[in-house]
Amino acid sequence: MDAFYKVMDLPAAAPEVLAEFDTLPFDPYTGGRQRYRRFSQYRLSWQTETESWSMERLPHRPFLQPKAVNTFVGGVPRELEPLRIDPTPQIDAAAKGIGLDTEHDWHSNVHQCRVVVGPDVEGVSVPEGPHRDGHDYAMLVVFDRKNITGGENQLMPMGGGEPFFRVTLQANQAIAFDDTNMWHTATDLESLDGGPGHRDLWIVVFNRWDRRKYGEEYEKAAMEETAAS
Repeated sequence: MDAFYKVMDLPAAAPEVLAEFDTLPFDPYTGGRQRYRRFSQYRLSWQTETESWSMERLPHRPFLQPKAVNTFVGGVPRELEPLRIDPTPQIDAAAKGIGLDTEHDWHSNVHQCRVVVGPDVEGVSVPEGPHRDGHDYAMLVVFDRKNITGGENQLMPMGGGEPFFRVTLQANQAIAFDDTNMWHTATDLESLDGGPGHRDLWIVVFNRWDRRKYGEEYEKAAMEETAAS
């Protein structure tokens, strides 16, 4: 498989960032699964003088995907509360690790999520199953695993099939990949002792700014694409 994918170690999150996982609102768009989420969008710009990426938080909008790339909840504007943290240290390190072209600005979505498992709670990692989201690059970052097994990230050829790469990320590890050339998924969580457990993570995507998936024009096109499908 020639397409890009990479496992990276990222800077540890500050205690106040980790504490925010305990405050995440319930995500009502997962078919009754018990998971929690915040979401914000950013414009990344390369700063030559500091040799780092700056992040400008964009005006908050719903999260929207066309039905063609998300058969589970595509075409539904998801009203999610914004992040209350600064993700810059980890996103800067990730963008450098991926090798984003510094001649262009980039659009990034950052989802802060907690997936839980426990008595009478299924630890469903990916409700939509194996898929691609149609971005230039996608990335998953794990910050904590508590009382769980599972949560193995898998990459597979376009259209699905047997994974060609598998990894169970530990705290402060990320996997980034070319979302235009492969599918991805993750196995469900299982409790180690039958009690509550969770996996805390960010789901991050990057699109070159001229291909951004943000704003009224993109949302209109996504809804029109959904209606036509």
